[in-house]
Amino acid sequence: MSSPYGPILTGVGLLQNGKLSDAARAKYVSEVLALLATGNGNGKGGSPSTKIFNSLVALPPTAGPSIFNVTTLKSEPLFWFDPDPLAAMRATLLVDKTKTPIWNAIFPDLLYTSTAEALDANGSTPLFPLFDVSVAFPNLKGFPIALPDLAVESNVLPPPQLLIKLASLGIQLSIPTPPIPPIPPALPNFMPPALPGVTLPGLPALALPNLLIGLIKLPFDLIVQLVAPPSVSLVIDLISFKFDAVVNLAMNIIVELLADLIQALPKLLIASILIYVKDVVAMVCTVLVGLLTGAGGALTKSVAAATGLI
Repeated sequence: MSSPYGPILTGVGLLQNGKLSDAARAKYVSEVLALLATGNGNGKGGSPSTKIFNSLVALPPTAGPSIFNVTTLKSEPLFWFDPDPLAAMRATLLVDKTKTPIWNAIFPDLLYTSTAEALDANGSTPLFPLFDVSVAFPNLKGFPIALPDLAVESNVLPPPQLLIKLASLGIQLSIPTPPIPPIPPALPNFMPPALPGVTLPGLPALALPNLLIGLIKLPFDLIVQLVAPPSVSLVIDLISFKFDAVVNLAMNIIVELLADLIQALPKLLIASILIYVKDVVAMVCTVLVGLLTGAGGALTKSVAAATGLI
């Protein structure tokens, strides 16, 4: 039986024994390639597995400023870009670490892996008896949900008999402890894969390291803004697959991080960041539900699946 206090992202299958699974890493790379190949028209590009793009919400919500794209050699929106004609060639590069060692070192191996592993917080249960009982009774079909909003918002504690019964099941109504950001590692110099006949502009020396450090901090900044104090309305939104608030907060931070780089960003970097943001939103939504209703139950797994995280 899954524990409501076990690691949340391990519980939904993104990690194995606290480490990012090979399948999850490969999924990130494949979704970057899918976004390059399909483009991100109206914020809804990517492959069918990229659910938060093509079936839930536009990501990002706005197209962004127009820039001269160094791959297609024409102006287009920064975020809602057209398909990349060189995506097929680039696909053979990105999946081979020996051909694109720096991109692999920065994005899948450093940025995505360190973020997922640091976000694998243990579940908590301040709202457990009111929401997901499947963490304690996994054989139940579905998950019974009761919504005594007034009692929770008024800080009315459960009756002593219920607390005793929960304790006998190993359940304590614990206040969530948000995960701690990893220490930013040393970053290698980033250069996109060489493209025949295309000269890439130089990237500002300090802007890219600051961007990557900001991306590593992104999910933890979101959690701090969203999780305290525990909110019934937040859980209701997430289990109803309403992720707009999290997406909008994330993109506001991303736009600020990109301010010094917008005119020098190759499409590969944009696609890599957008897929990372998509997965950060998915991880944060999943972790928030696990922090409030317990890990390993039907709620956390349903949110992870709905966002395309797993």
